[in-house]
Amino acid sequence: MFTAFYNGVNGVKSQSYGIDNTAHNISNVNTVGFKYSDVAFKDVFYSTITTQSYNKGQGGYGSVVGATNDIFEQGPLIATENEFDVAIAGKGFFGVSNGNGVYYTRNGAFKPDANGNLVDSNGNYILGTMNPSLKEIQLSDRVSNMFGQQLGQKVTTAWTGAPGQNFQIGGVNTQGPISVPKNLYLPPQPTQNITWSGNLDTSTKTEAVNVDVDSSRFNFIKNGDGSVKISGSVEDEQIYGLKPGDTIYFKIKDERGASQTLQATLDENLAFSIDNQTLNKVDIETARLESSHISVEKEVADSSELSAKLINPDGSISWVKVKLDRVLPQNGTNLEYKAVAQVYDNNGNKIGGTTEGLITFNEAGALVSNTLTSVDNNGTRVSINLGSYYDPNIPNSGYDGLHALKNKQPSVHTKTDGKGEGFLNNYSVNSDGTIMATFTNGDQIAIAKLALYNFINEQGLEKLGENLYGQTGNSGEPTFLLNTNGNFSTATFKGSYLEQSNVDLSVAFTNLITMQKAYDSSSKSITTADQMIQKAINMKR
Repeated sequence: MFTAFYNGVNGVKSQSYGIDNTAHNISNVNTVGFKYSDVAFKDVFYSTITTQSYNKGQGGYGSVVGATNDIFEQGPLIATENEFDVAIAGKGFFGVSNGNGVYYTRNGAFKPDANGNLVDSNGNYILGTMNPSLKEIQLSDRVSNMFGQQLGQKVTTAWTGAPGQNFQIGGVNTQGPISVPKNLYLPPQPTQNITWSGNLDTSTKTEAVNVDVDSSRFNFIKNGDGSVKISGSVEDEQIYGLKPGDTIYFKIKDERGASQTLQATLDENLAFSIDNQTLNKVDIETARLESSHISVEKEVADSSELSAKLINPDGSISWVKVKLDRVLPQNGTNLEYKAVAQVYDNNGNKIGGTTEGLITFNEAGALVSNTLTSVDNNGTRVSINLGSYYDPNIPNSGYDGLHALKNKQPSVHTKTDGKGEGFLNNYSVNSDGTIMATFTNGDQIAIAKLALYNFINEQGLEKLGENLYGQTGNSGEPTFLLNTNGNFSTATFKGSYLEQSNVDLSVAFTNLITMQKAYDSSSKSITTADQMIQKAINMKR
C-alpha cells in the first residue's frame, strides 16, 4: 500500500506537468510560427516481488516525465498586407542575430529598422545573402531633390544594381544582416533608336487654290473711251494643274485707292484677252494693273505626323515629331514624302536643330530609299529605322517597316529603345527567398536572399523564448539543403504571409481532459492508499 501511495504521487506530478504543457500550448494558439510540444511519459524502475513463477512478479513505482517533444508540423498560412512578412512552407528556420550569436525561428514577421536593416519584432537582424552587384552611386541635384521629397530628408547617394541579375545564396557561415534601403534608384537608359512601321496615308484630294502671277509681263492698254485692254499668256508659268479654261483675275487700282477686279478665261494656248472693258469704279487716268492670280484645281495630300517619346541621359523626357508631306505633282511612279523632324521638350520648346529628309516608295508601296536616318536630340543623334529597302530577291523587304500601300487604312506603330529612370515602388519576397525590389519603371532587382537553416535533429534545438531556438550538441550543426538549381529543397517561401501556430485546439482540449482525468485518478489512488494505511493503523487484535 505504501507503493500505491508513492505511485499516486508520481502520477499526480506527471499529469500536472502534462496539464501545464498543454495550457502553454493553448496560450500560444495565436503566436506566429509557434510549434506546440508533446509530453512523453515513462515508467520508473521496478522491484521483483517473486520469482516462483514462469514470469517474474514485478511491481512498478509509477510514472515520470520522459521528454518534451516539439512538434514541427506545418502551421496554416495567413495572408497579411506587410511586404516584408514571409512564411516558410516546409521544413527549416529563419536565422536571426543580435550580434552575439545566431538563433533560429519560424516567425517571419519582419520589418526594416531606422537604418534600413531587416529585423524581427525583437530587433534581431534577419540573416541572408546580399546581392553582390549592388553599388552606391552619386545622385544629380534633380534626383536628389526628388528623393528628398519622397523620404522627407536629403540624400545624395543611392543604391542601384542590374535588373534581372540573379545570384546564389552564400555558405552557412557567411550569412549576414539583410539591408532593404529606400534610396534605391535605376538610372535612365537613353533612347538611341526609333523604329516606325506601318502604312502611311496615300490619299489625295483636289481643291481650288489661287496662284499669283507676275502682272508686269501682261499688256495693259488704256483706251480713249475710258476702257482698258489686257492681254497676254501664262504658257511659260510653272503652275501645277494649270489648264485651258482656268480663270485669271486682275486687280486694277487708282491713286485714290479704289480698285476693280476683271477676269478672263485661258484658251487652248493658255492665252487670254480682255478687250475694251469699261472701268466704272476707278479713275481711268490714274488706273494701273496692280496684281493678278490664277485659280486652279490642285491635287493636295493630307499631312501626316510621326511622333516618339525620347528618354534623355539626365532622365528627362523629350519628344520628336516628324511632319510628312506628300510631294506633288508625283514624279514618275514613285511616291515621295518630304520629312521634317524636330525635337521638343515637355513644354513644347524646340531642342536642337531641324532635320529634313526624303522618303521614297515605289508604285507598289515598298520603301526604296530614305534620307531621314537620325534626328538631333540636343547634340545627341537618335537613329531612325524605317525598315529594309525593297529587294526583289529578299521576301518582305520594303514592307517590314514603313510602307505606303494604296487603298489600305493608314496606321503607323512606334517603337523606341531606352527606359526611364526608376524609383523604388515596393518590396516582395519570391518563393525561393529572394527579396525583390520593384521600381516605378517596371524593372526589378534582386536585393537579397533569405537563409533557410535545417538541422539533422530539430527536436534537439533549445527553446530560448520569444519564439527563438538555439543550437545544441543534440541538434547538430545548421546546414543548407539545396537542389541542383541552387535553391532550398526542403521548403518554399511565401511573401506577405505568416505561418500561424500549429496548435489544434480540439486536440489540445482533448488532451487536457484526458490528463485531468488521469490527474483525478492518481489523486484518488493517493486517497485510497491513505485510507488503507489508516485502517491498518487502527486494526486491533
